[in-house]
Amino acid sequence: MHIYCFRKLRKPLTLNEIIEELEQNDDLEVPDSITIMPPENCNAEVTDEDSGDEDFVLLQNLPGSQLRAPAEVHNEDYSDDSEGDYLSLAELSKRRRIDSVDDRDLIQPDVDAPAPAHAEEPTPSSSRSIPNVANFKNKTYTWSSRDIQPRYSMWQNEQGPVNNIQPIDYFECMFDNAVIEMLVKNTSLYATQKNKDGNVSFSEMKCFLGILLFSGYVAVPRRSMYWENTSDCGMPIVFTAMSRDRFNFIMSNIHCCDNTQMELNDKFSKLRPLFDLMNANFIKFAPFQECHSIDEAMIPYYGGHPCKQFIRGKPIRWGYKFWVGATRLGYVIWFQPYQGQQGSNANEYKSLGLGASVVLQYADELQKINSEAPFHLFFDNFFTSIPLIDELRKRGLKATGTVRENRLSKCPLPPNKEMQKSERGAYKYKSTRAENIIVCKWNDNSVVTAVSNAVKVLPANKVKRFSQQQKKYIFVDQPAIIKAYNENMGGVDRSDQNIGLYRTSIRGKKWYFSLISHCLDMATHNAWQLYKQDGGQLDHLKFRRNIAVSLLEMNKKADSHRGGRPSQSVAGASQYDHKGHLIKYRQDRLRCGFCHKSANFYCIKCNVTLHPKMCFEGYQTPSK
Repeated sequence: MHIYCFRKLRKPLTLNEIIEELEQNDDLEVPDSITIMPPENCNAEVTDEDSGDEDFVLLQNLPGSQLRAPAEVHNEDYSDDSEGDYLSLAELSKRRRIDSVDDRDLIQPDVDAPAPAHAEEPTPSSSRSIPNVANFKNKTYTWSSRDIQPRYSMWQNEQGPVNNIQPIDYFECMFDNAVIEMLVKNTSLYATQKNKDGNVSFSEMKCFLGILLFSGYVAVPRRSMYWENTSDCGMPIVFTAMSRDRFNFIMSNIHCCDNTQMELNDKFSKLRPLFDLMNANFIKFAPFQECHSIDEAMIPYYGGHPCKQFIRGKPIRWGYKFWVGATRLGYVIWFQPYQGQQGSNANEYKSLGLGASVVLQYADELQKINSEAPFHLFFDNFFTSIPLIDELRKRGLKATGTVRENRLSKCPLPPNKEMQKSERGAYKYKSTRAENIIVCKWNDNSVVTAVSNAVKVLPANKVKRFSQQQKKYIFVDQPAIIKAYNENMGGVDRSDQNIGLYRTSIRGKKWYFSLISHCLDMATHNAWQLYKQDGGQLDHLKFRRNIAVSLLEMNKKADSHRGGRPSQSVAGASQYDHKGHLIKYRQDRLRCGFCHKSANFYCIKCNVTLHPKMCFEGYQTPSK
């Protein structure tokens, strides 16, 4: 995967220029997606809103400040080295039609290189020293025809205690009081700065978040329909928890920072306090697992609304791009927004290149969990280079990834064109003895090149493939390094898929709202991952419903419904959380929800009639 701009320019194209070029030039291929950057006035006290309906948005509805901001196009089926970042679509299409240049002149003779006379195995170190740029990019390697012997200690799983807690408790580990208090403080401050009365309370913010979560699995065409008291679309759980006007007030003032104290060089300064708190919580409660993947993720600008932009009949995704590090099963440990080629992606590794800097940032985060653990990182050919694999080895970290042919550091393997002529399942490999790095080319539907400092090529396993020539399924060899990559690379994609299933459908007209709601969805997904790890039986949908109902009931208006027993699905969501359950007297005697005798008292949160002494505690305690 890689990013491309349309034509060679000294500065990136704006979003408006990209749209015009796509719409006016029918010879250009429509890209798969467009990565947008925050608008020109992203750090202004007041930012522009889009001109479209709040429940539907197209690229043409974006404000001028967004259309004038830099943007980049992205194509899934083509990748080249970093020079492609500034290619036009015409040049891009031309390159696709031209066969790649035969690079045999870059290939060294296929001979076994002698090992150094007194080669010593390097001792892995968790040092965070920044590698010298010249040494990092220009180091030469000595290759030989041998498999590698992994030099890492065995992974020791740390099985923690299984906690018998409710879904809301897992959620509050991710989206804790510090996050909510930050939102309450800055939202109230922004409203005051705009001369609007009505400070937001802690419970109101929780209820607001509950409505956003609710919209992820109960989507309506218009946001106002959640508050319509009609037979076809009435949502009592929403309108009894918060009025429409109060929700709109919070929605129009939601803020994560003090606008008077922003870092102007950071395009995501409005969201940085939220990102920092979320990253801290994600890593604090991260499961201790060996395999991690690093990839990019696109957060759609239009949130969870099912609209897409069509250009010449082709659907195109557009939104913000994040770098994400996740476990094999999809728990997101770390994320950072991409700010473009000219953006302020400031970090100490920036001089090593974009791909390497992202991987090394994530490596630093992992080593905060355990500086001695041999974590195994997987990443695709956008990130991978031989020097990066070597640098991770020096830090005591395993690494495996696919790699582009022009990043092989003169490894003497046959070029891809020659490998394609061999039978399906054929593979060749070379390794370095001093650095213990192996490179393997495997011919499947196309030639795949993988590199690792921890996974061997042998033994190869058999995989099932359909042969067009023989018109039947056949078994072909697959090197162990390819198998390991396929099994462990999909963590970020899995998290994207899970989040996308029930993404918050309510969207705001400010550029940053979709990123706030995405953080909420990420927190819910991560909480579910921890819940499943502890043996929880609820699927993702039921888990999200449980949290949404719990948050909504915390701000439920007392006496909104009189009498009756709530449905088991609603009452069970927060019945046992031991939060906000208070007993209150009322005139009418109704049937107790625990012993079924008449009583004058009820729980103001559950709205269930209960005897205060005999039944209140029993009703709130789960049966064993």
